[in-house]
Amino acid sequence: MHYANQMPNPGLAVVSRSADKVVNRHRRADHACPLCGSSTTVHAFTDNGCNLRICDTCELFFVDPYPVGEHQHDRVSRGEFDEIEILDCARRYEGERLYYERHFDSIVEECRGARSLLDVGCGTGHLLELFATRPDLRRMGIELNTQAARFARYVADCEILEVPFEQFRSNERFDVITLINVFSHIPSFDALFNSLRAALAPGGKVILRTSEMCRDVSRWNQLHWGVPDDLHFLGLRTLDFLCARYGFVVARHAQTPFEKELFRRSRWQQRGRSRVTNIIKTLCLHTPFATAALEKVYTAALGQRLFVSLIVLTPLRSSNRFAG
Repeated sequence: MHYANQMPNPGLAVVSRSADKVVNRHRRADHACPLCGSSTTVHAFTDNGCNLRICDTCELFFVDPYPVGEHQHDRVSRGEFDEIEILDCARRYEGERLYYERHFDSIVEECRGARSLLDVGCGTGHLLELFATRPDLRRMGIELNTQAARFARYVADCEILEVPFEQFRSNERFDVITLINVFSHIPSFDALFNSLRAALAPGGKVILRTSEMCRDVSRWNQLHWGVPDDLHFLGLRTLDFLCARYGFVVARHAQTPFEKELFRRSRWQQRGRSRVTNIIKTLCLHTPFATAALEKVYTAALGQRLFVSLIVLTPLRSSNRFAG
């Protein structure tokens, strides 16, 4: 790594390398980790004009500068992200449909015996719609984007609240709380886990689908990282840090290498934010063996650095009253 503060005096070369490392790994407070507060963070890479840093203490990857929670909530609610295109509801719903074709079975497995479910960041509501086949299951969603929330109410036919989950309080407790591809969008870890504790029924489960990645992850592991819409990503040691800090235990942790998810046909059928990428996806789908060849190249060059994880958490000192 190049350090901008290197000293030119050859006689001080050994000292300068050591001192320079200290200076850069203990930078200004504005580089501090939003999870553990450590200032021992280093630059990972830059994408979409946003700097991503990694914390040496908890291994969280985070955008720098990190946004204030209220500002982030307002941007999501209004759908105002100048840096990225926000998908319209019809395309979001189609993407959710294809996504849950791949992943619904693993989620429903964890919900057996549950009597209530809260889907945080429910998007256009397809997960809640799928669970409508269970009349015994109380369903509720939270979605900040007004257009998506309206769409979700229509397709899922259940209550959808437009309130930041960190501010959600209710006398009702839920057996399952899902955060599917949502964890990286919530700016306050303390507020998030306080709300999870307050909303979770005794013996309940939190189901996360999120990304985890190695320290040597490359900028090119994804074409578009979604920053600054995505605020942070888990490192390989971050989950253990989160559980120790907030009093949860891992009931299930299934890591899938990103390359196994990236080249599934249904993923290539999803339409994302980039028009150019969408065109490339269509061409590859209609070219024999194209995705298989691309997967081999990607795996050889960039494999085993980025993972898509299904994580199930339960609060510490609580017994699970329904089996997964």
